[in-house]
Amino acid sequence: MSLFFKIPFDKKQIELAIESLELQTSAELRVYIERKKKNQHFSAFEQGLDYFNQLEMFKTEAKNGVLIYIAYKDQQCAIIGDQGIHQYVTEQFWQQQNRLMIDYFKQKKYNEGLINIIANISKELARYFPYQENDKNELDNEVIIK
Repeated sequence: MSLFFKIPFDKKQIELAIESLELQTSAELRVYIERKKKNQHFSAFEQGLDYFNQLEMFKTEAKNGVLIYIAYKDQQCAIIGDQGIHQYVTEQFWQQQNRLMIDYFKQKKYNEGLINIIANISKELARYFPYQENDKNELDNEVIIK
């Protein structure tokens, strides 16, 4: 017997937001969503970093991959940017986006919050990693839901 849990995210809308981001910047973005953190001993950042490495997001040419990790039942999230991004985007920016996303989650506006955060990240990354005509999609845009 399989149990189906309805998640408060619209996968197609989120994937469209990722596609939109990748038309504005050469950076790559992935989203990983789970109900609760797999490892409760990890912080959201540590869990996200673990998935960042498992997904081999560090393999982009410009080291400009970003993972948004969400454990929505725990109301926790983390945004992990690769080393190429950290030389431009401040830790303050990532923390601000995390706080905004958690604020949305507290209001049960999961999908709206995530899409708005993706738009904010898109604007920031486009400043440092503008879209290039010969840009290729280095990472899958599919939202991972566990």
